Amino acid sequence: MKNKKKIIIIVAIAVVMVAVTLSLVAGVYKMFLSPADFTDYIIPVSGDGTGYYRYCYEELNESEKKIYSIVLEQIPSQPEKIEVPQLQDGDLNKVFKALSYDNPQLFNMGLNCRLFTQGQKSFFEVDYTMDSATYQSRLAEVENIANVIVEGASQHTSDYEKEKYVHDYIINHCVYVDAAEGSNANNIYGCLVEGKASCEGYSRAFQYLLSKLDISNRIVTGEAASDGVNYIAHMWNFVWLDDNGYFVDVTWDDPKGDSPLSLHTYFNVNTNDILIKHRNIEQPIPLTTEVEYNYYVYEATYLQIGSGDTFETAVSNAVYNALYNSQNCVEFRFPNGAVAQQARNSLFNTGVIYNVYTEAGVFTSSGSGQVYYVADDAMNTICLFF
Repeated sequence: MKNKKKIIIIVAIAVVMVAVTLSLVAGVYKMFLSPADFTDYIIPVSGDGTGYYRYCYEELNESEKKIYSIVLEQIPSQPEKIEVPQLQDGDLNKVFKALSYDNPQLFNMGLNCRLFTQGQKSFFEVDYTMDSATYQSRLAEVENIANVIVEGASQHTSDYEKEKYVHDYIINHCVYVDAAEGSNANNIYGCLVEGKASCEGYSRAFQYLLSKLDISNRIVTGEAASDGVNYIAHMWNFVWLDDNGYFVDVTWDDPKGDSPLSLHTYFNVNTNDILIKHRNIEQPIPLTTEVEYNYYVYEATYLQIGSGDTFETAVSNAVYNALYNSQNCVEFRFPNGAVAQQARNSLFNTGVIYNVYTEAGVFTSSGSGQVYYVADDAMNTICLFF
């Protein structure tokens, strides 16, 4: 028994001695590894030729920008925690939103992050939605598809046509689902690989692809209501063409169900137009009144009148042009509801659509067939599809 007691005492003493030694070593360790001065970090690239347009980053203060930059550099490898300078002046939520909204490729980030301190150090920690190997594999899948889309869009010479190519590709290859219906519905993997996405997935994919095409753009968040009454959280995009800005809502241009249509009701609209059914925009978006690259203006289907020979000629030209380009619809917009209603009456009640479709060969030689259309009364648009 005496021998056993001695052993325990010796072990206990040894533990105490080790503890003291470690404490001393730890003191020296802290001395050499005090918080970094964080002068050696990469400032994120942004702008033409970089593949990124980081507008949220530019809206941060210097303290927030430093944390954004350090986290951005390391987050793709998914470290458990990232040492960052203490956030003396700023808002962590603002930094986290900026990282998310500027970088659609970071779909490995979850919805929650936090800052915590250990000793003299400060760390950033985020919840990941998948393990690192899965993320890298899925990112490679996304990039392969994106390269094909970019190659197709690059066959066009104007940024407008490239933008429209991306807009139509997303609509034709993705179906809308609520965010709760898929684990990737809110990211670019869900939209581009799985072909199922919410408004967030649509918007992030549009952002990701336009950036690769060197078309300046950013995410927009706020609220929207298809009925103009019941508003819910929503995400869409803002695009710059020739230094002028336009809103684009790809989600709302994609008809639900199995419709083959690619609508352009919300393709390059100005502030007045977007505020008809959208509100509470969170980003500092400039007031825009330009219409040059609005779909209807650019495609010459914004019609000031809704009756008469000039109107019928415009409809005929649009239908012939659509058929020549193997398109399955034509879209028109009018300056107000009265003209839109006049146009609808001319098309369906006075025989304009019958004459145009017969001459264009949409109807059979006997002049029989059915007319299909969709209309947005708030935006004063009519889409004829065949």
